Amino acid sequence: MTVIVESKKMRVTNAIRLFAEKQALKISKLGKSVLEIKIHLEKIRKKKMDENSNIVTYFVSTPGKNIIVKSKSADMYKAIIEATSSAVRKLRKINEKRKTIKRSSKIFQ
Repeated sequence: MTVIVESKKMRVTNAIRLFAEKQALKISKLGKSVLEIKIHLEKIRKKKMDENSNIVTYFVSTPGKNIIVKSKSADMYKAIIEATSSAVRKLRKINEKRKTIKRSSKIFQ
């Protein structure tokens, strides 16, 4: 699994990069096959403490389906945490659906 942290307008510091990679490892702990995770960080120039001034977008590539999650917050670290938890929730939901379909197909055979 590869983790790519990128940004268009802002400079990604080592602290933000390490924090984002550490949060992305929570997705790999699910034990599912994740091929690649792209984390796109964006800072919008608005008011100082606007709740939508930082946007984090996760692109999670899995076999069969790609997951895209966006999160907005006044703090970049908080936005990363929220996006990670949303991505984990979506990935868990997709995997549970796959398991349910497999189980139901075994019953009818």
